[in-house]
Amino acid sequence: MEEETTERKAIAHHLQDAGFAVVEATDTDEAMTSLEQRSDVQGLVTDAHVPGNIDGFELAGLVRKRWPTIAVVMMSGHSDPSSGPVPEGSEFIAKPYLLSHLAPALDRLIGRAG
Repeated sequence: MEEETTERKAIAHHLQDAGFAVVEATDTDEAMTSLEQRSDVQGLVTDAHVPGNIDGFELAGLVRKRWPTIAVVMMSGHSDPSSGPVPEGSEFIAKPYLLSHLAPALDRLIGRAG
């Protein structure tokens, strides 16, 4: 999940090109609604700082607790892993490296052969 529409679309397109089915969310509330309504979600990609009732760090933690089988990748261009609690079993990618590291990280976390 990324708050900037253009960037979110680029990330979604990149993941689709890598063979992932993508469901986009504009804020953490929409992301939680999608997760509650779908049983086929294998991974969550979220920026650390996104709109909604909770931020990306809180969303990532909640997802790891509530749905421990969902892979979580956090990203940020303004934060680093020490800026907030990155849940155990999750990965953090700085945005300058996002596109080169995102699909391999998701592949690894969900156990999909890359």
